Amino acid sequence: MDEEYIGYLKYEGKLIEDGLLDARKAAQALLGFDEAIRFFVGQQSPSLRDLDFEIPVRLRKGSWEALIPTSLIDWVVRAVGVGVTTGVTTYLVTAAKKMADKDFEKKGLKDIFVHAVEAIQWTIRIGKHLDGLIRKKFENPQFRNENTEIGIPNQKGEYLFIPKKFFEFYIPVNPGLLKKMAELIEEERRLEIGVYKNGELIRESIPYQQRRIFTLDVEEEILFPELVHGQEVTLEGHITKGNENTNSLGFMYKDHILACYPETGSIVNYKNAIFVNCRIYGSISRLDDFGGYNASKPKIIFSKIEALDTNAGNLPLF
Repeated sequence: MDEEYIGYLKYEGKLIEDGLLDARKAAQALLGFDEAIRFFVGQQSPSLRDLDFEIPVRLRKGSWEALIPTSLIDWVVRAVGVGVTTGVTTYLVTAAKKMADKDFEKKGLKDIFVHAVEAIQWTIRIGKHLDGLIRKKFENPQFRNENTEIGIPNQKGEYLFIPKKFFEFYIPVNPGLLKKMAELIEEERRLEIGVYKNGELIRESIPYQQRRIFTLDVEEEILFPELVHGQEVTLEGHITKGNENTNSLGFMYKDHILACYPETGSIVNYKNAIFVNCRIYGSISRLDDFGGYNASKPKIIFSKIEALDTNAGNLPLF
């Protein structure tokens, strides 16, 4: 076991000959790992978020690794030694040293970085469990171990139990947080995140088949993230068009047009809804082209439409 290090990001496989990545990919991997570590460090201690720390690289035949050293205090002190240029204060140096002795809010500096790497691993596990990182609200959660673990269901009704602190770390995660790292995954280049804890090496990886979960376009992915797959909704908007070929209606909602499909029957039965302000009842679908639930735009599977316009006339088929 390599006890010099708290944790690591590793790429390995046939595409990494003699432990080398090209310069652009290496820079992207380091930046992605730095951003993820910094995000979760900042969740625990905001004063350390902007610390100018460095992540060393180790090359081995068939693998490339970015590492978090165990000699963290010396590492932090070296970083804050250039505080004039980084904006780090003497107080921060003192706070870092206190954290090292577990005398600063009972957290050791090493613990903070261990938890940061663990949080990346839990983000991966949650993403694989939910088939995406959009979902933040959960119905029917379960609790165990005196409520220290939260169980969240996926679309199959299977539960993943997560330590409460890591569940809380996950909630504000941007769905694209791991994108820079995951984009380098290929069939012959695997990504692994490892952490050394209590004398044990714990590993978590992203296989090529699940790479898409972490590389979706962030801006598209989070369109109406509050509308999660399977959620029952009642929304108000405006029907803009109908398409008999796709058996769908276009529904203008908060300046975006969402595709709506009837639970049963044809949209011909809803022709009087075109150009009408209305209230639509149904459920959200995030089913994507890969069979997952990561569609960038939510769709609505509707059961009922009510006209809101006073001059819309009677709409008996709605």
